[in-house]
Amino acid sequence: MRNTLLIIDDSELDRAIFNEIFKKDYRVLRAATAYEGIDQVRKNVMDLAVVVLDICLQRGPNGFSVLERIHKLEGCAHIPVILLTAEPEPQWVYRGVEMGAVDFLVKPLAPVATQNRIKTIIEETWGSEEEQNEEAPPGKISLQQAEILSQRWQKKFLSFCQNHDITFHSYIQRLRIITSALSDAYCQLFPESGLSSYDAKLISMASGFAEIGQLALPDEIIWGGPDQPEPGKSQFFLHTKIGGEFFKDGPEEWEPLMTYCSEVAAYHHKNYDGTGYPAALSQDEIPLSAQLVHTAMVCSDLADRYEEEPDVFKMVYRALSLRVGRTLSPNMLKAVDASRKTLENIFRTMHRQKRTEEVEEKLRVKDALTVRPEARQTSKGSGKTPLNSVLRSRRTRNQG
Repeated sequence: MRNTLLIIDDSELDRAIFNEIFKKDYRVLRAATAYEGIDQVRKNVMDLAVVVLDICLQRGPNGFSVLERIHKLEGCAHIPVILLTAEPEPQWVYRGVEMGAVDFLVKPLAPVATQNRIKTIIEETWGSEEEQNEEAPPGKISLQQAEILSQRWQKKFLSFCQNHDITFHSYIQRLRIITSALSDAYCQLFPESGLSSYDAKLISMASGFAEIGQLALPDEIIWGGPDQPEPGKSQFFLHTKIGGEFFKDGPEEWEPLMTYCSEVAAYHHKNYDGTGYPAALSQDEIPLSAQLVHTAMVCSDLADRYEEEPDVFKMVYRALSLRVGRTLSPNMLKAVDASRKTLENIFRTMHRQKRTEEVEEKLRVKDALTVRPEARQTSKGSGKTPLNSVLRSRRTRNQG
């Protein structure tokens, strides 16, 4: 069970306050320096539920460097990290979100609000205490083993993508959280489906590998996305077959994680009415794991579309309700509605990340305007695809 909280803060008072807030419900670890904190993470990787990290550490690396190091440690990629600051400067918020922080807390801490927020993040990430204590069925991979394995694969997968899409890491994190919320809601709403909380967690892990088949495609096909003309369109959707085959015939002791990864990779572009890729299967013939991840992808894309709206979730839900029977099933829409609180939180995080990308784009434009005329002319005639266009096309999904 994930029952441990770690606070990394050079303020003895803040460490004491944090301990007082959470000592009745969790084991609280306290570190005064970056090095102590990283050491505590290594020693407690399977027990940590959350890390609270001060940005302005006086000795050693700052909070951003510690955040980066934590995410690189094996088994730590999905441990939520909350940044702590006395001065919530916008550029710090943008940078923290970009690097994978899930939230910000502002000093001085408000005990009740802090307690509620952190408990919510823990349950969104790991599930309730009862769900965390659930053991794997006999002969099946344990959740701890599956977490370590999937994170190891994820690290390798992302290393192949780092020079193509700088936002892919944060997108994968977002997709996993949305999938987790939908899966948990679905197994509670529809017990007759046979989906357990154990399966729900494995499906959220599998969601990160939906696009692994794209590694086998030429860049120009990937950049073209699903809306490019033939024959590029059909070539693009070959990644679903390649990805599905990639996870087949794995070790028996890794099941059912391997099956879920294969289903998600093969059918994440499949709509409930049978349209999309691959051509076979429709409605409840489509694996439930793939339906959940497909719905999570559509939610994410719609949230991007409506990110300027006052109530993003309301707009996303309205758009999904118009696609029931085509893009998603009626039951899946009910799961979206039951996940409202989690989705509202992740959509707010997406909005902050979007603002980060816009700031970076303005800086790139400014740099482009200040280069030498001959350099601009060379760039204009180079025929290269602009970076922001590449990033958009890589994340384009079939919206039905």
